[in-house]
Amino acid sequence: MKSNQIPGAVMAFSINGTTVWTEGFGYIDIENNVSTHKDSVFRIGSMSKSVTSALVGQLMDRNLIDLNAEIHKYLSTDFYPFKTFNGSAVNITVRQVMSHTAGLFDGVSVEDFDKLLLRRADNVSHTIPPFNDKPLIYKPGTNWSYSNYGYQMVGALIESILHNTYENEIQKMFTQLHMNSTFAERREAIYKHRPQYYHLSNRTSGTLVKCDMLDELVSYEGYWPAGGLISSAEDMLRFGNAIISSYKGTNGFLSERTVQELWSPETRGMSIPYPLNTSEYAKGWMIVKDPSPFKQVIWHAGDITGVSTTFKLYPAENMVAVAYVNMGGLFVKLEEFTIKVANMFKDIL
Repeated sequence: MKSNQIPGAVMAFSINGTTVWTEGFGYIDIENNVSTHKDSVFRIGSMSKSVTSALVGQLMDRNLIDLNAEIHKYLSTDFYPFKTFNGSAVNITVRQVMSHTAGLFDGVSVEDFDKLLLRRADNVSHTIPPFNDKPLIYKPGTNWSYSNYGYQMVGALIESILHNTYENEIQKMFTQLHMNSTFAERREAIYKHRPQYYHLSNRTSGTLVKCDMLDELVSYEGYWPAGGLISSAEDMLRFGNAIISSYKGTNGFLSERTVQELWSPETRGMSIPYPLNTSEYAKGWMIVKDPSPFKQVIWHAGDITGVSTTFKLYPAENMVAVAYVNMGGLFVKLEEFTIKVANMFKDIL
C-alpha cells in the first residue's frame, strides 16, 4: 500500500465455506480520517460481470435462455438492429456477447459524453439504443475484444426475458444468497462504510487526488451488469462459495451443468492481450491457463476510476479470495499480491 500510495484496502479469504480472514487497511476517506472497515462496501467494477453471469445461469436452469440463440430471439430489431460486417449480414449469439467475442465496441467513455445518460436510470435497456450506430469491430465469433457494452446487452436480454428490471432481478438473487451488503449502486442512496475514491494526479504517477467530478458524471448508474455493482468482501466470499458449491453439485443455487457451461472457455485459439493473456475467457469468468500450484483458478477483476478489485475461486481447495483498493489502475499489482497470499494459504491447507 505504501509503495503504491493506496489509501485503503480490504482483503478476505474463505476456506471450506468459512471466512478465515477479512480485514480492512488504511482509509476509505482520507479527508475525514475514516479507517477502512472490513465490511466497507466498494464498487466492484467488472467483477459485476461474474455476478451477472450467475443471473444468466439461473435463466439457463429455468430454460428461459439459450446461449446459442441469436440475440434477436429476445430483443426486437427496433431496440437493436441487425448488424453487418464488411457488407455482409451477421448474427450475434448470446454466447458471443457473454464471452466478448461478438465484435461489439468496448463501451462508454468520456468521449461519449454527449450520449451519457446522467438522469436517474430506470433500467439497463435504455443504455443500449444510444450506441446502436456503432459498427462491429470484427465478424462475431472470430476474435476477442473486451466489451462493457456487451454486458449491458446481457442485462438488456435479462430484462427482456423476465419483463422486469435488472436491478430488481439481481436484488432477488442477492436476497437468495443473503448478500445483504450488495447493491446496484444508486448515487443518492446511503450505504454504510461507503468509500471515497482516489487516483494519482497523472493516473500512473504523481500525488494522490480525489476522483474528478467528470469521473463521477460518467455514471455507473444503469451500468450495473458491466461494472456498476457494489459489495462487501464478505458478501463476495458468500457468492463465490455458492458458485463453487453449485459446481460440485452440493447446493441448489445453480445446477452443476450450468456452472460448467459458464466456466467453459470460449477463446481458445484467439489472441487475448496483456495483462489478461494468461487466461481464457468463458462467460463472465476468466480461466487461468496454467493455474499451478492450484488445479483450477476461476477469476475476474475490476478496474474503474478510483477502484481496483479482484475475485478468485479455487474449487479444488474450496477457497475464495477477494481484494479491494479505493484507487484505480492497480488490478495487475492487486492480482499479483492476491496470488501470493493464496499460495500462503495453500501451504497450510
